[in-house]
Amino acid sequence: MNFTKNGEKLVIASALRTPIGQAAKSLSQFESYDLGYMVIEELLTRHPFLKNKIDLLVAGEISQSSRAPNVARVLSVKSGLPLSAVAVTVANNCVSGFEAIIEAARRVLLGESSVALAVGLESMSNMPLYLCNAQKNAKTANLDKINKNWAEIPTLDDVKIVNSVDEGLVDPVRGANMAETAEVVSQSLGLSKKNLDQYAWGSFSKSLKAIETGKYKPYIVPVKHNDGILENDEYIMSKTGFVEKPERFEKATGIFNMPPHTSLKSFYEKYEKWIGKSFTENAEATVSLFNACPRSDGAGALIVTTESKARELGLPVQAIISGWGNYGVDPIFMGLGIAYAMNQALVNTNKKWEDIDGFEIHEAFAATALGSIVKVKQEWKFDLEKKLSENKINPNGGTLALGHPLGATGIRIAINQIMQLEQTDAKQVMGAICAGGGVGGALILEKP
Repeated sequence: MNFTKNGEKLVIASALRTPIGQAAKSLSQFESYDLGYMVIEELLTRHPFLKNKIDLLVAGEISQSSRAPNVARVLSVKSGLPLSAVAVTVANNCVSGFEAIIEAARRVLLGESSVALAVGLESMSNMPLYLCNAQKNAKTANLDKINKNWAEIPTLDDVKIVNSVDEGLVDPVRGANMAETAEVVSQSLGLSKKNLDQYAWGSFSKSLKAIETGKYKPYIVPVKHNDGILENDEYIMSKTGFVEKPERFEKATGIFNMPPHTSLKSFYEKYEKWIGKSFTENAEATVSLFNACPRSDGAGALIVTTESKARELGLPVQAIISGWGNYGVDPIFMGLGIAYAMNQALVNTNKKWEDIDGFEIHEAFAATALGSIVKVKQEWKFDLEKKLSENKINPNGGTLALGHPLGATGIRIAINQIMQLEQTDAKQVMGAICAGGGVGGALILEKP
C-alpha cells in the first residue's frame, strides 16, 4: 500500500489532549464536545493562522450525543473553522481515535483535504441511562406520559431502564462483556493473576514517573472545572499508593470469583469451547478491578497534512505517518485484535517486526495487553516480552493507569508514540488498540 501523496509523506503536528478525568469526577461537568472544543481552542491559540486553513475535521467518538449530532460539524462550526470545511464523525469502538487519524490521512492522500484536524473525544460520565421500549408502551409513549406514570415504570415488564455504558460494554453477538473477553484471553493463554498484577503495577509506576518528571506536560491542556484545575491524568494520581505498595494489586479479588458474577467454574462452563480447556480446581480468576482500566472522560486533537504543507505553514512536524493496519478477530478474543492489527500494519507497510523500535499498546485490561504480547511471540516469533523488559513498550505508562476515554484513546496513544519519538532515540513506533467486536487497529509513526 502507498501511504504517500505523490511521493510526499503525511505528517502529524500539534498533538494535544486534555488530562484524562476519572468518570463522575473532575471533568464530569463537561460534555464530550466541550472537552473537544477546549483542545481545539488551545491548538488554534498556539497556531492562529490554522483557523482558515483547516478544510476537514474528523472526530472519533463512540457515544455520540443527540445534543451534538455529527459532533465533528458541531466542533468545526463552534471553533470558527471555515463553514465550507468538511466535517465527519467516525465510530469504531475503542479504535475510534485512531480511525479519526486514519480517515483524515486517507482524505489527504486522495486530495480531498490539505490540512485536516483529527479529534478524539468521550465523556463516559455523560453517557445516558435510557428507557428501552418506552415508545412501544402506551404509558410511556411520550415525555408527558413518562412524567405522569413515572412511579409505574419499574413495574412495566416491557419497559426497562438501561445503563448505556454497561450495555455498550457487552458484545451482542457473543453475549460477553469486555471483562469476560479479557478473562477468556487470560485463561486460554495460561496467564496468571500474578502476571497481570505485575503488568498493571508496571503501567501504574511508569505513568506516575512520567507525570512527575513532566514528560506529559507539553502535550496536556489543563482544564479548569468547578473544584479547581485538572492538570494531570486523574486516576493514577489517586492511586499512587498502588505504586508504593504493589501488594494492593494482589489483594484485589478476581472479578469472576465475586458476586454478582458467576463462579470461575460457571465461567468455564459458559466459555469452555473458546478457552480450549476444561475447568480444574487449581484454576484462578485473573481479571480484577485494578488490572482493568477505569472509565474516563477526555479529548485530544492533532493536525494531519503533507510534509510540504506543514513547512509552508510553519508547523513543527512531530511524526511521519508511515502506515496503518486493521484486523478483526472473534469478539470473544477481543483484546487479541492488537496483535493481528500490528502484524497487518507491518504487512501493509512492507516492514518487519525488527524495524519497530518502540510500541504503544492499549491496556483495556492487563490480560489483553499482555495476551497480545504473548500472541505475537506465538504467531510471528517476535519477542515482545523482551521489548517489555527493555522498557520499549509503553515506557510512559498506559491505559490501565492513565484512563480510557474511549474515542479519545487513539489520540492519547498517538501522543505517546510521539513522546517516544521526541524523547528517545526511537525512529519508528507502532501503536495498537483493541476494541469491542474483535476489531483492532494499528498505526506506525516515524521520527521526522
